[in-house]
Amino acid sequence: MTSKHDMYLALSNKTRRQISIMNLKADNISGSEEIVRKAIHIVKQQISYNPEKYTTINDLFIMLREIIKIKKEMVALRNVLIYFIDFFQLGVKVEDIADRVLEKLDNQRESLSEKLVPVLSKCKTIMTYSRSSTFVYSLFKLTDFKTREELPELVIFESRPALEGKKLAMEASKAGFRVNYLVDAAVGLAMKTFKPDIVLIGADAIFPNGNVANKIGCHALGMFAFQYQIPMYVASSTLKLHMKTIPFAIQSYKSTEVWSKDKPESVKIFNPYFELIPANLIHGFITEFGISNNIPDVKLEIEKEYIHKLYE
Repeated sequence: MTSKHDMYLALSNKTRRQISIMNLKADNISGSEEIVRKAIHIVKQQISYNPEKYTTINDLFIMLREIIKIKKEMVALRNVLIYFIDFFQLGVKVEDIADRVLEKLDNQRESLSEKLVPVLSKCKTIMTYSRSSTFVYSLFKLTDFKTREELPELVIFESRPALEGKKLAMEASKAGFRVNYLVDAAVGLAMKTFKPDIVLIGADAIFPNGNVANKIGCHALGMFAFQYQIPMYVASSTLKLHMKTIPFAIQSYKSTEVWSKDKPESVKIFNPYFELIPANLIHGFITEFGISNNIPDVKLEIEKEYIHKLYE
């Protein structure tokens, strides 16, 4: 009997790429870093099919631009593909570049977790929103040296429409954490009731002025945290740092995720995934470089022509 894996391998390279891209476009639950890693594997797969095709930087650039289009709004995807070009220019074999980029991401994640875990370990109650893979990774690190009774209590919201919060609640509960799970609209009451030591969110993009784009609902979370004088931190690698100041456009995604059956024609659905959290609501940033009350200070080479092209 032919397995699905065997059937997949029998497909043409082009068809495989199209399937991989289609699956990545449809992924609305994975965190941005997880999306980036999946995109890297698509790039690695494409290079492995025909490494001789990518002999110039322009050959590589054309393919990377196609990958960027999968998630045009994702800053981390643009930034990580710059790593590909940098390694290419450093003379790394084209078929080895993806592994070098993944190694770089692993090192970033490990460094960030080393800064984040001590912060989390001091907390009795932590409130979060959506599902940051960095947060998940660091939570699991806590279980290495704390008993179930010592682990902090978590306050997690459902994070509609994709319910990433539900996935996080299941993961955290399985790992031994006590979890309080609430609907999104209960954020104000939850802040007052649970009085968390810290509010922690990830980031899809960090802008040069300190504003952060993240899952819809995080702005309200930040406002309530500010009202109740609870510090809200953004935990993110500097991979999410946007290198250009641009207007933030709020997009509406599939309406069927919100209301799919029996919807009257006169009802229009607005389904935004992301929103802007103003810098004045953010107490600080936790990155692979440490904890800062200001915008992460990262020296990025923005004068290179290909970087400007990737941001067009």
